[in-house]
Amino acid sequence: MTMEYRPVLQNIAYELTMVKGLTIDQIGITQELRQNMSDVKERLTRIEEQLNTILALLKPS
Repeated sequence: MTMEYRPVLQNIAYELTMVKGLTIDQIGITQELRQNMSDVKERLTRIEEQLNTILALLKPS
């Protein structure tokens, strides 16, 4: 009876290993995206500050 379950258990172990690998990949991608979004936010803030400076300089005295 135990021999009957061996292939099924091996299949489950393989699938769990695959899911674990995919999960680790997704976590890495998510962390990279979070960093990219943070970088974009900082760049947009700098652009906004530069535009405000330009607008202030263009205002007539």
